Amino acid sequence: MSISLQCSGGLSVLRASFASLLLLSACALSAQPQAQQQIASLVEVDAELDAIRPSLPDCENGCITPAEATILAFEAGEGRSQPGRFLLDIRGGGRSLHGELEELFFINSRHDYAKLGTLTIAFEPDALRALLRRARVCGANEVIDGQITVKGCRTKGISDLNMFTMMQRLGGRRIVVDGEVRLQWIDSRLGTPRPIANKRGENELGYYQVWVRVEDADQVIFVYDD
Repeated sequence: MSISLQCSGGLSVLRASFASLLLLSACALSAQPQAQQQIASLVEVDAELDAIRPSLPDCENGCITPAEATILAFEAGEGRSQPGRFLLDIRGGGRSLHGELEELFFINSRHDYAKLGTLTIAFEPDALRALLRRARVCGANEVIDGQITVKGCRTKGISDLNMFTMMQRLGGRRIVVDGEVRLQWIDSRLGTPRPIANKRGENELGYYQVWVRVEDADQVIFVYDD
């Protein structure tokens, strides 16, 4: 299957490719009647990223949106990955405290991390700590006399690595991430499309998330509008 991922205005190709992928490549999704209903919303959510990436210097050689990353991951199949440079807006986050996901921190391209088309960036703690030290936290105070707006930014060290600190510094930001995208099975009764029987043939329900793992903070670039 040939998929155009880097050019702007490739949404019709994306929609057709994703439809085929749901039917042929991803058995976890193809059995779900509601899967194809998600396709239109997927490309609509990424329309802004698709439009802006040609103007971003960090995307000069091509950036991949979350919907396109979903295509790549399911096309590769479980146990395989695809390299790329991924562009996303941070809309949500979370943390794993135990189990096979280890003590990882997560940021997501959507508020609903279990929704089809969400790209999850999985951070190892040391990588996230280093990234947060680079992240600016800016505020603005208005000076009434003369109508002058003064902005101040801080980059204090991170004493306690937690979800609040992560989302305070990263929430709402636009970033570019270098890495490899892959499928990650999640044991859960939540998910869109509806979770299916466990891939290991057990009775537990689950679904696939689309992950890029970050082991080094240098994999992440902040995209600033100013």
